[in-house]
Amino acid sequence: MEIGLRFLAYIIDCSFCFFSILLVFMASGWALEHSGPFALLLMPFWLTAFIVWPFFYFGVFTGIWGRTPGRWICRLKVTHVNGQPPGLWRGLGRETLKMLALASGIGAMFCLYQVLHQGTTWYDQVCETEVEHTPWVRLTATQRKRPNNPYLSGRVVLGAETSHSSETRYGTAAERP
Repeated sequence: MEIGLRFLAYIIDCSFCFFSILLVFMASGWALEHSGPFALLLMPFWLTAFIVWPFFYFGVFTGIWGRTPGRWICRLKVTHVNGQPPGLWRGLGRETLKMLALASGIGAMFCLYQVLHQGTTWYDQVCETEVEHTPWVRLTATQRKRPNNPYLSGRVVLGAETSHSSETRYGTAAERP
């Protein structure tokens, strides 16, 4: 479930990010028509906007609020290991490392492997961040009374509750089928 939510949030964010770039390009195209000889001055702006805007979009949203619009829709939040939002520079660094990993095919495959087997990625480990999921659930009366229920605190760390060791999956030797 986690990898699907992360992927869906990333697709939503890419749509928002590149749709906003498209709007800027359309406005710039109108300005090009009406600017005459000054049209060449807008070319560096276009190139800068196309390269810098995704880093700004992902990095600032992640750094300050811990969520981008896509993560907000999917109920995901990036936090520092102390539970706070990562901060501007840590968010920019995390998103830059993520874009570098996704730009190379090997990096994307390695991140997929890590999320599936470890619950985190290498860029989350480097930046000391974790991805949390607050699911849309309705708790029963029994679940509300249970102590240490992660859904009541609103903080469920993805990948932390899953382990792939045989002892955790099947219990002790006496409990195995």
